[in-house]
Amino acid sequence: MSVGPYAPPPAVYEPSMLGGGSHVPLVAPHLAPGEWLHGIVDLQLSDLIRRVPRRYRPRRDGLFAVLGVVFDVAGAIVEAIEEAIGGFFRILRRIFRGRGLVGGWESEAGRFAIAVLTGTKGTVEYENRHVLLVFTDRRILLALETRRTLVLLGEIPRGRLARIELRLTGLSSRADAHFADGSRAALEIRQRDAQALDLLGRGMIPPPQQH
Repeated sequence: MSVGPYAPPPAVYEPSMLGGGSHVPLVAPHLAPGEWLHGIVDLQLSDLIRRVPRRYRPRRDGLFAVLGVVFDVAGAIVEAIEEAIGGFFRILRRIFRGRGLVGGWESEAGRFAIAVLTGTKGTVEYENRHVLLVFTDRRILLALETRRTLVLLGEIPRGRLARIELRLTGLSSRADAHFADGSRAALEIRQRDAQALDLLGRGMIPPPQQH
């Protein structure tokens, strides 16, 4: 079922949009001719993954580049304190929950995490964790929905996501995204969306969500 400029939105698995409506018309302009939409899943990057280190942060443009310089002066000190405190508790959580990022920031999982954490061009915190994974037959788009507009954060070639490992328990909503280079990144997902994410990760199309 392809999404064309005049086609009605097909019934796909997608999250509820605040105020009603569908994400599909927002996704359609970003699809190539003949590209098929398989589903959309709403999730979070795990808090076990730290903020993007400064040397891996993409450069900002215009005003945000200037603000970035200003924030860097005081931000470096604040971040060092935050990382010292947050890093201690992160280590404690890893004992029970495992590592959030395996493979380093230059791995496929690391680049995925950077794309998500960097967020939109209108932010300077490099700590965005919310992302929509838009699965098609060719790739996985990383996006945010803001004011009825879909903003792309990046994309993953379809074959580079090796599998999704669900690690759900009564106390955990974790899933791990395993990449083709052996790296992995921890995600947080709602229980009701877990099966859909698993199917989409295997190249299958889940039934539409019943709202």
